[in-house]
Amino acid sequence: MLQPINSEHDSHYLHSQAQAIESLVAARDDGKRHLLLAASGSVATIKIPVIVQALARYEGELSIRIVLTESACQFLNGQSDEQPTVSSLLNLPNVDAVYRDQDEWAQPWRRGASILHIELRRWADMLVVAPLSANTLAKVVNGMADNLLTSVIRAWDTDASIDMKKKIILVAPAMNSVIEP
Repeated sequence: MLQPINSEHDSHYLHSQAQAIESLVAARDDGKRHLLLAASGSVATIKIPVIVQALARYEGELSIRIVLTESACQFLNGQSDEQPTVSSLLNLPNVDAVYRDQDEWAQPWRRGASILHIELRRWADMLVVAPLSANTLAKVVNGMADNLLTSVIRAWDTDASIDMKKKIILVAPAMNSVIEP
């Protein structure tokens, strides 16, 4: 049976993750606007291609990197034509990378090493969380940072005190109407 590529099965994975952070750091000064598009666990996750396609007209001016929670990935299994796969997101216009929770600590931490959620914050001009699930909303409101997305949000520089550049977060809550407040 085929195993997904991860740090337990493939030493190439660790090397490619280090290169991914290096390319992220190098892309900070590429002259493009940088959109960090994130999705948390909601059926609306299948609309990511629609969001990205709406931004296709900014080819060459916009770079998009996608962050997916593990719950969001559950909706990206390609079970129907409407339901994309995680890997298919890389084929969308302007999408340069897709990150998942396991990418955060792909290598053991060492002093001075780049940390993915910090580098994503530095790289991005704007964070759009669409969809934002009730679970992730609750985590954010309570200051939790237990996955890549919530770590990015917790580290976000909304008042320009860290990166000297005010950055906004735009959220699109999407949840079952029974659990909406």
